[in-house]
Amino acid sequence: MKVTVQGGFIPSALAELAAGETVYCEAGLMVYCDPSVSFRQRPMTQGGLGKALKRSLLGGIPFYLHTYEGPGAAAFGRAGPGEVRVLELSAGDVVDVAEYSLVLAAETVGYDTTYVPGTGRIGRMVGFWMDRLTGPGTVAVHGHGNILSFTLGADEVFDVDHGAVLLKEASVSIQSFNQTLGGGLLGHAMSYEALRVRGPGRLWLQTLDPTRPRR
Repeated sequence: MKVTVQGGFIPSALAELAAGETVYCEAGLMVYCDPSVSFRQRPMTQGGLGKALKRSLLGGIPFYLHTYEGPGAAAFGRAGPGEVRVLELSAGDVVDVAEYSLVLAAETVGYDTTYVPGTGRIGRMVGFWMDRLTGPGTVAVHGHGNILSFTLGADEVFDVDHGAVLLKEASVSIQSFNQTLGGGLLGHAMSYEALRVRGPGRLWLQTLDPTRPRR
């Protein structure tokens, strides 16, 4: 399978599939494909039906994935300006990808989800889900805005906005915390929730938060 990034302002990923080669993605991402490419739905029931319903009803994770099987070419993309990057996962490699960011993955890539808890404060973020992908195989992700790439050393720490996280290796830990805006009760009352990420491992950030409305 060959995956090529095409387009500029709103890019897409073109997958050239040999007979029997398959990719999967969320519903609504296919832009066009050859008539020879077949399509089917695949329920996301990893961890059991109860976990899948919780992810879908509370976390917004789709209950079904769509799969496309060659021979033929198919293009996939997400709405919004940004960058698409393709990465090759070796056997056993594990990466976590933010919601609204996965463009496609080869059928050989294992799919699951991981949950990042919020701080639990009233009116604050209750947490969010990330796609967990396990190699081997090809993966394409859409970074909203520009993609910033880092390799964190052991115990190297970044504080980031939760909408800025695009992709991280499973070895990179991530934890929610409340960032105060000054001292005293007012500073704590006006605090906002951010994320603290800690190495070692690869970290990709995006400069636009896909969950925030554009003005």
